[in-house]
Amino acid sequence: MSALCVIPARGGSKRIPRKNVREFAGKPMLAHALEAALESGVFERVHVSTDDPEIADIATRYGAAPAFLRDPDLADDYTPIRDVVRTDWQRFANEGERFDDIALIYATAALLDAKTVSTAFKAYRENRSTPLLAVVPAGTPLERFMKIEGDALTPALPADRFANRTQDLTPVYRDAGAMGVFSAETLAMNTDGAAALAFRPYVLSVFRAVDIDTEDDWRHAEIIKAGLAATGG
Repeated sequence: MSALCVIPARGGSKRIPRKNVREFAGKPMLAHALEAALESGVFERVHVSTDDPEIADIATRYGAAPAFLRDPDLADDYTPIRDVVRTDWQRFANEGERFDDIALIYATAALLDAKTVSTAFKAYRENRSTPLLAVVPAGTPLERFMKIEGDALTPALPADRFANRTQDLTPVYRDAGAMGVFSAETLAMNTDGAAALAFRPYVLSVFRAVDIDTEDDWRHAEIIKAGLAATGG
């Protein structure tokens, strides 16, 4: 079976402008995820899906020249990322390059390393019938989440959040913003990229995933990356 890795990296990011090309730990942000995918050794092709010539140039310099540029209609703020992945997979198939499995790795997944990518992909291959999604522990049990209403904190759930010990409450996980893996059959059958899919979890260490949407997220990821480098992690 053959595998494709798609790394979506459009040029028009809004919350952190040009975040895919901004320097992170000494190289463009995109380069970290790209190197992890290439060095994992599990993909027959790694494709950076972009509408942006500068991003395409970076991908080329780091060893994965894009086979084609993304259609601008798929590079706006609203196109579901799964639609981008499916479109790229279909285009490769139309040009005679067919893949059985498709991994999505986010361009800002700068804490992923090749070993993590390889291990997650192998876990997916143990049961290809269900897509796999990388998650991380949220760090707070479900019953102790709170929300702000006006100027007051209220429980997110109608429960006494202090009635039980933390270890007796429900662990919660969140999308790591790092990677997912699908079979070609799953992508072909699920044409609505905004619809929910059933996933199997692959739990990442909190040192391998920060979903980078804000400057605080960026700084948080930089601190972890520096710590990993200093400790040989």
